[in-house]
Amino acid sequence: MPLTPAEMRALFPIAQRYAYLDHAAIAPLAIPVRSTMDVFLTRQTEEPFELAHWERLRSQVRSRVGELLSTGAESITFVKNTTSGLGLVAAGLDWANGDNVVGVDREFPANVYPWMALRRKGVELRLYRSKDGRIDAAALARLCDGRTRVLAVSAVQFWNGFRLDLTGLRAAVGDEPLLVVDAIQAAGAMRIDLRQASVDFLCAGAQKWLLGPIGIGCAYVGPRMLERLHPVVIGTDSVIRDEEYFDYDLTLKPDARRYEETAPNYPGILGMGAAVNLLLRAGMPAVEQEVLRLADRLRDELPQRGYELLLKPSRPAERSGIVSFRHPRMVPAELHARLREAGIIISLRADFLRASPHYYNSDADIDRLLEALPQ
Repeated sequence: MPLTPAEMRALFPIAQRYAYLDHAAIAPLAIPVRSTMDVFLTRQTEEPFELAHWERLRSQVRSRVGELLSTGAESITFVKNTTSGLGLVAAGLDWANGDNVVGVDREFPANVYPWMALRRKGVELRLYRSKDGRIDAAALARLCDGRTRVLAVSAVQFWNGFRLDLTGLRAAVGDEPLLVVDAIQAAGAMRIDLRQASVDFLCAGAQKWLLGPIGIGCAYVGPRMLERLHPVVIGTDSVIRDEEYFDYDLTLKPDARRYEETAPNYPGILGMGAAVNLLLRAGMPAVEQEVLRLADRLRDELPQRGYELLLKPSRPAERSGIVSFRHPRMVPAELHARLREAGIIISLRADFLRASPHYYNSDADIDRLLEALPQ
């Protein structure tokens, strides 16, 4: 039977004390996630290291992440975080003076700085300025030309929650350039089907909607990207003969494992795997439906209480689990402090507040937030 929201909620001790509505920032850990990491740490403390055992589990997690993203395990590589995943692309492609990258203004810096740093190689960064917080695929495509190597976007904008139609974007921009996606505000909350979306590279840290620990993440490397992307660091795990320490053979593994150099973060990988298992048990269609339902309650009721939404979705497909808002007269920092004192956890970002409920949250959590906000 699928894992219900109430059953998942029972696995989050923090839910007993707080209305935790801040998954676009840092998610709390469920008991199975911590327990899985504790098992590794206990074994590492009390028993000899068993490489074959942990490698089997690492392989299982890779498969489960692939299942979550509707792709094969051979396309999945583990990364430290979203930034390191995007940095892998920025550092690993062959760039030429005069190339350009097209991105979006007001993106989270993780999806700006790696591309901005390419100016030392003569690569231009072109930023699309959205209108009313929305991204128009056709207008974004018009920024691309024959020298555009990468189109770098977020599946969901971190500040206002706008959800981008990746399939429509690919149709608008054509076969080139390479489509690189920061999915940290989508993976674990919204369904991602890489069999349908023509994405070349996608990455996400585990610490937000994936409900995993900090310091680990995953990336999808599509066939076209695999052909063009050089590993930035090559180690024993990158090559086929990864257990041969004296007869050197620089033949890379044929799949995305070539981007993992050595000494993987086993506790992080296993913790992320436990979190992904929870999401798969719930079922991503059910997770997305519940996340959007709770977020829609906020989008419906906040304006009735005098609050302004930073994004009013014009189409259902634009919605995500992020709801950002402000009051025309009240100071956001004061509201944020007041909510924190009441045990309600959301984010303060610049001059607005951001709520981001997950599958295990309840209507009582939403009620608690709404009732604590002054009108």
